[in-house]
Amino acid sequence: MRFTRWCAPLLMVAAVATGHDRPALVTVSTSEDHAVEGGRWYSLLKRTGNPWSCASKQEAMQCVEHAVVVDNQSPQTLECVAGFAYQTADGTRVNDPDMPAVILPRTSHEIRGRITAEATKVDVDRLDCRARAPYQRIKAPEGCKFEMSGNPLEGYYPPAAVRLALEGPVTVSFLLEHRSGPPSEVAIADSSLVPMLDEAAKRFVNEQRFSTGCAGQRFDVRVRFTLRDRYLESPTG
Repeated sequence: MRFTRWCAPLLMVAAVATGHDRPALVTVSTSEDHAVEGGRWYSLLKRTGNPWSCASKQEAMQCVEHAVVVDNQSPQTLECVAGFAYQTADGTRVNDPDMPAVILPRTSHEIRGRITAEATKVDVDRLDCRARAPYQRIKAPEGCKFEMSGNPLEGYYPPAAVRLALEGPVTVSFLLEHRSGPPSEVAIADSSLVPMLDEAAKRFVNEQRFSTGCAGQRFDVRVRFTLRDRYLESPTG
C-alpha cells in the first residue's frame, strides 16, 4: 500500500498511463471564435499524424485516434458537450454518445474520440459550451489550513472512465470536526459533469485522514482526474 501526504492547497492530479506512448495528433480543422463574457473559446479537431499498425479480428490495418480540443481563453469555467460522428469505408455511420467536459478558465481541454481504422471519416457532430456559474471557494480564516494523507488519487480513477477517456476537475467540500481524523459531511461542491468521477473524488476524500489546527472548520479541495496516455487498442469503428 502506498501512503502519500498532501498539503493544502495543492492541486491533486491523477495521471494514469494505460499503455504505449500515444502518437502525436495534428490539427485537421479549427472552428470560429465563440464569445463568452470576458473572452472567447474555440475548438480544434485533431487526428493522429502518423497512423500506427494495428489489427482487428479480421485483418491488419492502420489506426488513428481523433479528438477535439477546446481552448478556453476566457475567465469563465465552461461546461461543454461534444459528440463525434464516424463513417466507415463501407458507408456505415456511427454516432457516439455526447461526452461532457468542464474546462477551467484560460485552459485547454481535449475530448477524446474513438480509435478507428485510418479510412474512417470523422466529424464533430455536436459541440456546445456555455459559461458555468462561478463556484466560490470556501474561505477559511487566515492561518487555517489542513493536511491529509492516505492512498493516492490514481487508485480511485474509475476503470470505466479510463476506458472512455473521461477526465475532469471535481471540487469536494468537507468538515473537519476534530484536529485529527477522517472528514465528515463530504459533498460535491462543483461537479465534473461525470457522475463516476464525482463519486470517485468523494470516496477519495472520505478515505483520507486529516489534521488541522482549526477543528470545526469546513474546507474544500479540487481534485483533477487526468489521463496521460491511452492504450492503443484495436479500432472500434
